[in-house]
Amino acid sequence: MVAALRNDSPCVVASCCPAADRAVGKIAFLRLGAALLIWLFAAWFLAPSALAREPRLALVIGNSSYQGFDRLAATVIDGDRVAAALNSAGFVDATGTGSVTAHRDLTREQMLSLLEQFAAKLKAAGPDAFGMLYFSGHGAALGTFGDLMLLPVDADHTLGIEATSLSRAAIARKLLGSGAKNLLIVLDMCRNVLTEPPRPNATPEVNIAAPGGEAGPDGTKGLKRIVRQSDLLVRPDQGYLIAYSTSPDQVAFDTGTFSRILAEEIRRPQQDIAETLKRTSDRVAMSAIQSRGNFQKPTFDYGLQGAPPCFISCGAGSEGRFLDCANCPYMRIVPAGLANVGSPATEAKRDRDEPLQTEQRIDRAFAIGIYEVTIPEWGACVRDKACQPIASWSKDNPNPSIPATGLAYPDALAFTAWLSAQSGQHYRLPTGAEWEYAARASASTTFPWGDAITPSDANYDQTASYRGSATAPYRGYPEAVNAYPPNAFGLYQMNGNAWELTADCGDKSCTAHIARGGSFESAPDELRAANRFAVSDTKRRTDMGLRVVRDISADEVMQ
Repeated sequence: MVAALRNDSPCVVASCCPAADRAVGKIAFLRLGAALLIWLFAAWFLAPSALAREPRLALVIGNSSYQGFDRLAATVIDGDRVAAALNSAGFVDATGTGSVTAHRDLTREQMLSLLEQFAAKLKAAGPDAFGMLYFSGHGAALGTFGDLMLLPVDADHTLGIEATSLSRAAIARKLLGSGAKNLLIVLDMCRNVLTEPPRPNATPEVNIAAPGGEAGPDGTKGLKRIVRQSDLLVRPDQGYLIAYSTSPDQVAFDTGTFSRILAEEIRRPQQDIAETLKRTSDRVAMSAIQSRGNFQKPTFDYGLQGAPPCFISCGAGSEGRFLDCANCPYMRIVPAGLANVGSPATEAKRDRDEPLQTEQRIDRAFAIGIYEVTIPEWGACVRDKACQPIASWSKDNPNPSIPATGLAYPDALAFTAWLSAQSGQHYRLPTGAEWEYAARASASTTFPWGDAITPSDANYDQTASYRGSATAPYRGYPEAVNAYPPNAFGLYQMNGNAWELTADCGDKSCTAHIARGGSFESAPDELRAANRFAVSDTKRRTDMGLRVVRDISADEVMQ
């Protein structure tokens, strides 16, 4: 209607044309409303990345056409995928101008030159800068859990000592020396140990190639291990995260799976960069489990300070949670306090082994898994030969966040021991009092959310009813560990989905232990917060899982 108004129209002056006046006002109001909606959308979904973004620069390298080693097939698409994802997250190229592009088939001199330029541009960007380096190509491991070398396309079978300028530590020192606040390095390459030892050299050189130029197993990225000391000194006011497409001593398969999933996760909103890499790690591992292919479990070294940056936007639910390693579960600190333990004498379906509800003091804060341990987390333990293989549920539910089930008490102990070795922290099973305190989150009701239960509250046998509750068709398999709302402590599915083993003995000889919370196979009364279930230590149940606890030191600050 506005477009139809012309200078020769009989209605030019608004006061003479009430209909036109109303039309203009209506359209102005609609435009204002649309602008407000766009602003709200940006503020909610894009705030960290578009409205208040720190300077972001990225260097993407994809080396495939090696002169002395096997050609890599997927690195070209690896680089293109990641560069495109970083452009969507607001990064500019390491050269300081234009969109992020993949720099391909670089020699040693070209890699060093680009890294120097990258460091200079990060320094010029100021103290809030966020830098990311992605490298896809051949790599050489420099000692178990030690340093790694990025190999240029002109790498020879025997490298002089000057080649260590492309080690992970040297590159991290150079880029952190720019003063950038946060640095993310992603190394899509092997970390494996091959059987033949390095050949000795008369000069101070390091041998990276097997006799005849063997580059490792076919279809993998990586060369022979170099044993070398590594140190990485980082200023305490800076943060870094160094991610690897595979675990220590393992190969990275030249299939493009890691780069594809990483690019998808970079574009996913509502998660910080640690969550992005954690989800990438779990999805890559789950992809291998589901396909029964070559297992590959990405990992990372966490050195971020304070709240991590986010690629697209940060999720509100991430506040206050942490993880100790890439294979570690997300944890949250539960404060000391009074726990309601047990059930009232009048509670429906109350069992004789439940104490009358009393208050019990939890003297020390502790950290507990936000979720049940997942299949990808368990799979990393299996890959290290520290845990037994379990069923994946992939035919029923392919979600990578399915809980690990089919466990017995010794399996849970094996996992916590392995997790402690991985993280350097003491992981264990919760006591019964700790579990109930965390599950109730200060509630004294039958369930953490109240005295009634419905199919929308938890995953259980929903064909059964508790005190006249609504029913639903039987599902018969576990859901994702975050499928239902969290409790007041921010913990997910403490009740339902999978039974959770505790450290409490289930008989006088302690050959059985208590499980809590109920499962997808349980009747609804078994999900009551006070319910206890004694299970023989030799019994593996398809619905038995676990949630871990970690002791915290006095200087660990609660977020």
